[in-house]
Amino acid sequence: MRFLGNPFVWLMRIRNRKGYGVHSPFAFSLITEVIYEDAPYYDFGWLDSTLPWTYRFRKQKGYHLLLRLANWYQPDLMSFLGMYVMEWDYFCCGCAHARRIEDYPDSKEKCLIFTDRPDDGIIPHLHKDTMLILDNLHLHRAWFNSLPSVVTFDLYDMGIAFFDPQYHKHNYIVNF
Repeated sequence: MRFLGNPFVWLMRIRNRKGYGVHSPFAFSLITEVIYEDAPYYDFGWLDSTLPWTYRFRKQKGYHLLLRLANWYQPDLMSFLGMYVMEWDYFCCGCAHARRIEDYPDSKEKCLIFTDRPDDGIIPHLHKDTMLILDNLHLHRAWFNSLPSVVTFDLYDMGIAFFDPQYHKHNYIVNF
């Protein structure tokens, strides 16, 4: 998640904000109804009060997005490849019924995978009902672009990938 905003990156991506130029109904609804959602959610208040003071300015926007993504996608299984405490709290509030695992998913259930590092071992476990979220995308962009994904969203510091072949292959750049 973004530590300090880079104004030059933001200016270069200004044309790709709020869904401008997106013609896919799936992508447009994800961008406008989830990524750029401004309404406060029910759990933002108490979750933000548990954040350390330094995170409230730097990571709060990304954590809010994680809650909205989990609430929108409603996965049956959440896989966390690494140790994440704060992220799990936000994901859990967005989708309380999902089971949490800390390894690769083996089933064909609707799955959300969250990681912050490239891992080629994950590729055989991706299927049409998988959403992959890669944190620190700006450090691992080449690996993210090499995934066999169909629809990807590049938020500069976070990447979201879907693997459902019913969608047309496209990489959306979103100014988040």
